[in-house]
Amino acid sequence: MQTLLVILTFSLALAFIIKKFVWAPIFEGRKKSIGTLDGGKTKCGEKDCKCH
Repeated sequence: MQTLLVILTFSLALAFIIKKFVWAPIFEGRKKSIGTLDGGKTKCGEKDCKCH
């Protein structure tokens, strides 16, 4: 029973490491960056009025 728990814990930790350091950077690099300073969440709509 303890061996099963150790294997399960190791598998979860390995999956987390792979997801965080391998999987995410590959797919985050493909995202298109938005040209605003606040990440596209401008306070005044789609047009940038330079008020922020």
